[in-house]
Amino acid sequence: MKFEKYSSAKLESNILANKISNLLNQSFFKEISRPTSLKLNSPVLQRKSGYREVLNAWLKFDLAAKLIWHGGDNVYDAGKKDIAALYEYWLFFTLLDILKDVFEIEPKSINELIQFDKGKLSLNLKQGTAIALKGVYKSVSRNLNIQFSYNRSFGGGKTYPDGGSYTTTLRPDYTLSIWPEEIKNSKEAEIKELITHIHFDAKYKVNNFYDLISKPQGEELSKDDEEKLLKEEEEETKSGNFKNQDLLKMHAYKDAIRRTGGAYVLYPGEGEDEPFRGFHELIPGLGAFVIKPNGKDNDKEHLKSFIKKVVNNFLDRASQREYTAVKTYDIHKEFKDDSDILNEPIPEYISGVKLIPSEAFVLVGYYKDKNHLDWIIDSKLYNVRYGDKYELSANEIGSKYLLLYSKDQTESNKFYKLSSKGPKVYTDTELKDDLKYKTKPSQPMYLVYTIDDNIEKEFENLEFDLIKIKNLGVNKRPISIDLEHLLKKAKI
Repeated sequence: MKFEKYSSAKLESNILANKISNLLNQSFFKEISRPTSLKLNSPVLQRKSGYREVLNAWLKFDLAAKLIWHGGDNVYDAGKKDIAALYEYWLFFTLLDILKDVFEIEPKSINELIQFDKGKLSLNLKQGTAIALKGVYKSVSRNLNIQFSYNRSFGGGKTYPDGGSYTTTLRPDYTLSIWPEEIKNSKEAEIKELITHIHFDAKYKVNNFYDLISKPQGEELSKDDEEKLLKEEEEETKSGNFKNQDLLKMHAYKDAIRRTGGAYVLYPGEGEDEPFRGFHELIPGLGAFVIKPNGKDNDKEHLKSFIKKVVNNFLDRASQREYTAVKTYDIHKEFKDDSDILNEPIPEYISGVKLIPSEAFVLVGYYKDKNHLDWIIDSKLYNVRYGDKYELSANEIGSKYLLLYSKDQTESNKFYKLSSKGPKVYTDTELKDDLKYKTKPSQPMYLVYTIDDNIEKEFENLEFDLIKIKNLGVNKRPISIDLEHLLKKAKI
């Protein structure tokens, strides 16, 4: 029969109808006449024990009877009971309650969830539809924009610095996005690397997430264990039962969706392990939380505690996460073509510190004549006029190397390493008397650099085309240029 697929629903309906019929046939109800009106403002109904519980139950039932839930088709359509989908919907409201409590926000867009039209209420919670609840979390040290989304799609193939996934489109069940209040919209926060997304996925069939990991956190697998695990995974993949798929999906969210700080499974099983940390701080990280729809709050408190720790990380203006975000923005804000490469030999380290060519600056300085040059070479010092009229940038003061040139020069091979201790300030008298400066100083204050003889072998025989260096020779003032650009554009 074409109605066979509804047989389960029909059976349950008959059982319920029989129970109600038996109750109504009790003698107690036969003595009660049919109501002609319902006085909801009655003090007896609202306050008296027993009556108020019945009124409360009736009001909930009456409201539920008027509610249209389009997403319910995924759960109850054609007599089916999709518990996994129902668990996912239940988690949405559970997370919403937790976030409202943590951030003390009554999201304005909550009204979009329930609409009233033509005497009917409609719950607009449906899989595949992103519903963002927004607000501002206010604290003494920092205000944060908060956005909670359900089934938000992160479009695939996005190029930097746009948000989304740079591979395929991904759609976590729930996404918590956080960025500073000073940045009004999430698009700008994406570009400036100041937004962080934290994803949660509902996994009803997972029993113990941390069983997916063969060793406790912090322990390394032996070679034999690794081989055994890989073999098990290979067999399970062939049988269509790949046990690590949930963990791998969290990795996919973390790695593919830009500015993702963490991805976590929510499941109604067992487990109390702390989430895995990518580095030292709570985020970036991966993990799972047990959330059971059993009316108890222990599980919710565990998740709430985690979210509060996340908030504290965002309030920490000296967090490693924020420092990493700022450096990421600084590094990637300029486009770099695949053909734009630095192919020159350079040392790996300077004074025990990794050499980053774009952060190592060269002071390109002028010398007046042969007497000045002889003093520089003999004393291993280089002087620069200093004072209110002669401001120097941090890059000039902190330069690692020195390139000298003089009047009418177009090329120079006078490349020196500067002392890591930095320059010192001298008066004109100190410059003349103590440092034996060969000509009369023209200014009251000087900044004096010390030349280090131990220049790296890669830089011993460099020669530069001065014509390619911009702003050279303006007022004979020194300029700074980073080593990357100097080696690419000015080397002969």
